Amino acid sequence: MKECLLFLGDKHMENKSYHTKGVRYIIISLLFFLSVACGNHVITLTLDQAEDAMQDQPDESLRLIRSIDTLSLNSNFLKARYSLLLAMALDKNYIDTTNVRVVMPAVDYYRKHGTADERMKSFYYLGRIQENAGDLNAAAVSFSLGENEVKNATDYQMEGLLYMAFSDIYNKTRDLEKEEEYVRKGIAAFEESGDVKHSNLCDGRLAIVKYSKQEWSVADSLFRAGIEKAATDTIAMSVFLSNYARMKMVMPEQDPEGALSLLYDLTNKYHRQLSLSDYGVLAYASLLTGDYRTCQNIESYFNSLPSQQIVSVSFWLSKIEQYKENYKTALEYDIQSFAFNTQTFEKILSHSVTQTLQDHYEQAAIDAKKDAKITTLTIVLISVVIVVFLILLLFYSRWRHERKREEVERLLRISEESNRILQEANADLELQTLGYKYERQNLQDQVESYSRKVDEIRMTGAELEETLNSLRKSYASTYKDKFSAIGELCNAYLETKDRTDKKDIIFRRVESLIAYISDDERLHMRFENQINKDLNNIVKRLKTDLGDVDEKESRFICYCIVGFEPQMIGTVLGLSLSNVYTKKSRLKDKIRRLESPYREEYLRML
Repeated sequence: MKECLLFLGDKHMENKSYHTKGVRYIIISLLFFLSVACGNHVITLTLDQAEDAMQDQPDESLRLIRSIDTLSLNSNFLKARYSLLLAMALDKNYIDTTNVRVVMPAVDYYRKHGTADERMKSFYYLGRIQENAGDLNAAAVSFSLGENEVKNATDYQMEGLLYMAFSDIYNKTRDLEKEEEYVRKGIAAFEESGDVKHSNLCDGRLAIVKYSKQEWSVADSLFRAGIEKAATDTIAMSVFLSNYARMKMVMPEQDPEGALSLLYDLTNKYHRQLSLSDYGVLAYASLLTGDYRTCQNIESYFNSLPSQQIVSVSFWLSKIEQYKENYKTALEYDIQSFAFNTQTFEKILSHSVTQTLQDHYEQAAIDAKKDAKITTLTIVLISVVIVVFLILLLFYSRWRHERKREEVERLLRISEESNRILQEANADLELQTLGYKYERQNLQDQVESYSRKVDEIRMTGAELEETLNSLRKSYASTYKDKFSAIGELCNAYLETKDRTDKKDIIFRRVESLIAYISDDERLHMRFENQINKDLNNIVKRLKTDLGDVDEKESRFICYCIVGFEPQMIGTVLGLSLSNVYTKKSRLKDKIRRLESPYREEYLRML
């Protein structure tokens, strides 16, 4: 028992050490997560500030984003948000990056985890970067993927930007029908969002599309309505006035005075710088109205330009030379213009957006079929695995059943062996008891009582051979008798301790046994712990179920469980025999009233 207590003490110290280490690890982990959480909070605040400043202060937004250490982005969510806001800030600051890696973390993350608005926005900026790189086909695919999210999106302004970006692709590939379709979609989206500025620009784009399709009267009406609607919008007005003036000089019924008036408003009223094309319109319109000096000044300016820039205005120079009847020079300008347009058309032909989108969706359909096949195969595979698992489970259950049967047989054999050992122990005990019969008649009476209990154990042992439950009862009875013998010897010790004729060997044995029923609280705890260890914590469970149990009550319960005789219990606890019976009867009544699943076990052990 001493060694057992020492072992338990060592285990307690060892568990305490493990507990201390565990607490230390938990504290370190908490500190780590708190530091990470604080860092993430600062990054989130910075990204929030950058997003708030995106529309009105894009340069400040870009500065805030670039101030973030990318190594501190410790989650895919933060990386995705940082990536998307960086792409937005670059676009808002007119920094036309061609590196798709800027926005790919956002595309990859929001494709699986984001909302429809986040996916639409990430595909839009991916397409913008691809368009900057000149890969119109890839840009068209990205814009198309963004368009697939429109039905579930709520950001109408981003929807409008997506449609207008798509219309730019069709403008560059000279697909005027598709360009007009997406411009109209953009107008509807901007009107839905209440974005007047972009709506005005879209009206101008629609007028330009009609002008490109040579629908002169419709384009003229759209230009007039747009100019009236966007009178205070400088950017939109520069688009309207410049393109409206150009149309007036290429339509069948030319209006040079109207073109000059529009260009005058552009420079003087809206303070916008004329482009080379605007100067070409100005020169040709001035020539038609008789202002030869202005035309000549602009021609001199054009002749001072590098050859690659003259090509962009060769159309207007050809018109001017034709009006002057310098047909040879006009033809040279026409050839330059034709060469320039040929290069443009070659670029257009290299970007078959419609075919690219068709190929994309065909490939997407093929991929969908492959995914469906993979899904089907996966389901079949899972079904096969489940069937195999069930078969294995069945075999395992049968194996477990066989093991249980073997275990029952083993326990029965143990029961028989225990009965044999018990009989031998009883025989030894009888021999020892016979040696004491001359010293104390009372001891002989106790031995005879013990013999009667041994007979009861033998009868119980026969029942244990039939069922495993009988084995458990036999073990309980045997356990009681073990401590009953201790109680009897202790009783003999207490009554004969002062006699001079007591044999030393009996004294020592009884003295070692009496420790279990000592008044010492520590020794009693050892006694109680031993009972709990042998009988599956019976004392601990009974005390818990009964509730408030004092030390004397606890000792009474322990003595009853181990089988001490009432006379022995009364001697140890200082109670009369009648009080012992009364106390034991009341204890059983209390147990019978319990709702505990162990109630019958308590009653059986008492």
